[in-house]
Amino acid sequence: MRFLRAPEYPLADPLLPDGSRGDPIEPPRTPWRLLAWLASRNKGLAVAALITSGIALGSLPVLPYFLTGAVDNGLREHDWGALAFWAGGMVLAGFATAGMIVWSHRLTVYWRMDASYRTLQLATRKVNRLGDELRRKVTTGEVVSVGATDINRISWAVDSLSPTAGCVIGLIAVGVLLFNTSVALGLTIFIGVFVVGLVTGPVLNKLQDRQEAYRERVGDITGRASDIVSGLRVLRGIGGEARFTASYRQDSEALREAGYKVAAPQAWLNALGEGTPAILLGVVIWIAARQVASGDLTPGQMVAAFGYTSALLLPVHWLIGCTYRIIEGRVAAGKVCELLNTPERDAPAEILPGPAAGAELHDPESGLTIAGGELLAVASADSEQVARVFDRLGGYERSEARFGDVPVAGLDRDELHRRVLVADHDAYLFAGTLAAAIGARDGRDRVDTAIEAASAADVVESLPHGLDTELDNQARTLSGGQRQRLRLARAVAAAPEALLLHEPTSAVDSHTEARIVDRLAETRSGLATAVATTSPLWLGRADRVAFVQGGKVTATGTHHELAAEHPDYRALVSREEA
Repeated sequence: MRFLRAPEYPLADPLLPDGSRGDPIEPPRTPWRLLAWLASRNKGLAVAALITSGIALGSLPVLPYFLTGAVDNGLREHDWGALAFWAGGMVLAGFATAGMIVWSHRLTVYWRMDASYRTLQLATRKVNRLGDELRRKVTTGEVVSVGATDINRISWAVDSLSPTAGCVIGLIAVGVLLFNTSVALGLTIFIGVFVVGLVTGPVLNKLQDRQEAYRERVGDITGRASDIVSGLRVLRGIGGEARFTASYRQDSEALREAGYKVAAPQAWLNALGEGTPAILLGVVIWIAARQVASGDLTPGQMVAAFGYTSALLLPVHWLIGCTYRIIEGRVAAGKVCELLNTPERDAPAEILPGPAAGAELHDPESGLTIAGGELLAVASADSEQVARVFDRLGGYERSEARFGDVPVAGLDRDELHRRVLVADHDAYLFAGTLAAAIGARDGRDRVDTAIEAASAADVVESLPHGLDTELDNQARTLSGGQRQRLRLARAVAAAPEALLLHEPTSAVDSHTEARIVDRLAETRSGLATAVATTSPLWLGRADRVAFVQGGKVTATGTHHELAAEHPDYRALVSREEA
């Protein structure tokens, strides 16, 4: 698979609500620092979300304060004016708190989406920078999991920061208010929260470890599923579908067991979130009732103490849930950091000007030379050896290969890939119209010529809307031979100076292959074309044949000359003919 490398412009911060744009970014490469960095990029939004959350959740425990005035100054004194005053104040405070909660949630959603989009930018830029190296260095499952799972979990971790801050402020507010009411009640709350923190710490550590193990399983099974789907037709052809299904089932069972292990500490956290406020509420009411009986507290203060402690139910419950989300976000950020830390190919110290048109390509390591304007067939018993030679000539591997007198490694990558195209027989076909998949931006005339050269006109005619037919990823509704011809048409439509084809007709019948050979030779006349193949149809039509053994060119000449003079070549071609 070949990926087009995007121009490496410095990635700027996305547009903010006010239309401004930040400076080019360089993110940290450790999980906690990456989370903090994502959360702090839009500082104005972050501060607004934290302040509104602190006011919204911090003011919840203040509402029972009005109960004290209503009970002591209104009900006990039979002062209906005072009762109406305190009750009205509580209603207004409730409306204000509700409005602040709504506004805080709105800002938090903006903050969450901001972090999500920034993470997506980072991952996309990294994938673009890796280009053709992505497949070699990162598994498909890991890339898919980052896009489908990790970005979402990071955004929810950032979303949890503002309610976490609000919950902490709410807990402090409850403690302060209870201290003002009774020192014993205040100490009860602070000691209870401290004990919960001691118990929760080890549970959170275990949760993080098990969440990391679960995430590893998710990446593995996603990669296996992707491999099965992409190779389903082949698996069915060789009778391997049942075997891979059984393997996937085993991985799925292992993932389920990992999920069960995550559920245990999560259940403990939920139990702490639900049970701790209830226990504290019972203790506070018991102490407050004894103090009322002894005359140290008024009934209104006891009611307020009940209200203060009841107000802990929501902050503590949210705090436990937010902690779990932050742990998930930290694990997800670790996976994003692994992607961001994937080493890239070193950029050339100096970009050199490209050679003149028609320059030859030469790979010193193998000794292969592709002259401008020739049709060269490269024959080898090991096609992967030829693929590595093509990768070096196309700049996909660091080497001493040259394009004319210019080192391939020193050329601008976009210019190199525009002039030298390495086309695999299994290159990716993106979803969209058939015309777009082949290269409609280059003009329909060029597309029609490429389709004719690849003998793919019957493929177009078989589709309901011709070139305007929408295809899914990899065009899986088409046969292997049809997809291969479309890939060849796409490569021809690009019209590079040098086209390096790897087994371009391995999935078509001999009659179709013969047409492709003749038409491609005519279409590419005057341009360099190299074909990795052992098919006699290509070998006999080629201007020159290079025979590769052990990664080295051991002989060159016409097909008939090599067949007559080299037994190894003759044996290789004879098997193909047989």
